[in-house]
Amino acid sequence: MALQVRLMRSNDAEKLHGFYEQFALNFVGSAKRQQRQFQSMARRRDNLRWVALNERGEIIGCVSAAYAKGRRTGRITEIIVDPKYDFETIGSVLIDKVQGVFLEKGAAQIRAGGVQNPDYSKMLFNLGFWHIKTDGVFMYAITDVAQFLNEITPLIVKRLNILTEWNGVLRIACENHDKLFKKEGETVQALLSTNHPSDCDVTMNANSLVRVLLGAIDVQNAWSEGLITVKTDLPKNKTKELLLTLFPRKQFLTFDYW
Repeated sequence: MALQVRLMRSNDAEKLHGFYEQFALNFVGSAKRQQRQFQSMARRRDNLRWVALNERGEIIGCVSAAYAKGRRTGRITEIIVDPKYDFETIGSVLIDKVQGVFLEKGAAQIRAGGVQNPDYSKMLFNLGFWHIKTDGVFMYAITDVAQFLNEITPLIVKRLNILTEWNGVLRIACENHDKLFKKEGETVQALLSTNHPSDCDVTMNANSLVRVLLGAIDVQNAWSEGLITVKTDLPKNKTKELLLTLFPRKQFLTFDYW
């Protein structure tokens, strides 16, 4: 496959925003970046962001990087690849471009950091990077529970759609706020009224919600340890399946540094 790699342009913003939004939806829900942020990135004098184009000129990957001249350190901050394409094939081409630019600038070291991802790790290892340990910590706190429940609604809808043998109404409750979701066949919708009777109630505090949603703890352990409570007439195996679908252990907030 013939690939073209070029600098990000401001007129790429609409395509990149949609590209990033779809990528983020698969992990954490609606993306927070706005289209104007991509335009701003491209207009910066130190623009170190490239896109990969397929033979039809469509954007299928992008990479963001930064260079600290005083420390002679190049840093690869983000790689996103269209899931329809091979991550290593597209990512390697983008990293090769970034490495060349860093070497031209006189970089003494090149670093990369990202979410724990076997494909990402394999690609960097094959390109000559080695893994380094760090004590870096990521903290996420909910300041507005009602707003947070609204923001994760697209993610919950997407995950409920995965279930094929369950239909009903799910209630997720957190600190005097709740959100209801109704699944009928292949249709899942968030209900506006919270007075609707539910088939399964999942209740937890804000700290536990963040931890199970982001994969910091296993939802089965959280359930057995009383960090979350479940009220339902479903058999235990069906309840377990529902919980594991809602809160998979993806661990995408475990960071690797290379």
